[in-house]
Amino acid sequence: MGPGPSLCMEPFFLDSRKVNPSLRADDPVLLPMGEGRWRGKIDIILREVLKRMTRPESVLTWVVVAVFVAAGAVLYLIAGDELLRDHLEGASSTISVAGSTTVLPLAEACAREFHKGQRDAVVTVAGGGTDAGIEELAAGKIDIAMASRKVGEGEMEGLGASFEEHPIALDGVAIVVSRPIFEAGVDELSRHQVSAIYSGDVASWKDLGGPDLEIVAVSRSHGSGTGEIFSERVATPGVSIYLDSGADVERYVARSDRAIGYIGLNLAFDDELGVIAYEGVVPSAASVRDGSYPLARTLYMYTLGEADPEEVAFLEFVTGEGGRSIAEDLGFVPISA
Repeated sequence: MGPGPSLCMEPFFLDSRKVNPSLRADDPVLLPMGEGRWRGKIDIILREVLKRMTRPESVLTWVVVAVFVAAGAVLYLIAGDELLRDHLEGASSTISVAGSTTVLPLAEACAREFHKGQRDAVVTVAGGGTDAGIEELAAGKIDIAMASRKVGEGEMEGLGASFEEHPIALDGVAIVVSRPIFEAGVDELSRHQVSAIYSGDVASWKDLGGPDLEIVAVSRSHGSGTGEIFSERVATPGVSIYLDSGADVERYVARSDRAIGYIGLNLAFDDELGVIAYEGVVPSAASVRDGSYPLARTLYMYTLGEADPEEVAFLEFVTGEGGRSIAEDLGFVPISA
């Protein structure tokens, strides 16, 4: 078990709504230590990182993944309903988990529930993307990598023969469009049409039966497992807008009147989005489970070498009845026992 990410002696918490007033009411509010018990997601951002930041404050909340990759200085700590200080004092070890931003909310929720039943270990959960998680695992910097795709052959060589694969849930990559486009009649697209959009061969929604508006195609940043699935099965994006997480893509498409993007199934059914039938199949729990949806996939956690008892206990929770229930509640498709 690795030592996990180190904490600054004087962390402070950033209220995302004070930084970006445009956030919706249901976006997470970040609480200072003095507020007591945890309520939702908490970002710990080291002072030194902020001193180096040159981006506008309105962008700061949404660059946490980039900061984590560049400086290893941003992490999510999930401590259930207990105080962070209590957990750090009572825990005997730390389980560090990082990687896919698709898997991130599931890992966070599982860590929260896992902590309610034991105090032997603190689970730290960070994003960064599938590629980054696998690289960190291979380097021995984390205990568990989250991935929204299977490891590739080249990655297997880096991990060696001792890596273990743990399927944790099923998911689908949903093609979504801005609500006005969907309501104008663009509710189904073929692979050829989506590929033409992302290659730039089709530039107006009018060419697809929609309004006379320029298409804004949004993709995931390099290192995203979701982006790699899209590139392999649909098209290699040739767009100028790349975002770090599925949640960022969801927000962008929802706030636009002409955008298209792709996100995990758990994020897709937002009233402000239109979910596209891809190749004639609407993404759903049923079409993902039976494999009829062409962009269905499995989500994973990976470990390296012999897992410590605390890691085994956490993985058993994630893949067990408790984790399956959480996965379903969050919009993922649980794997049958």
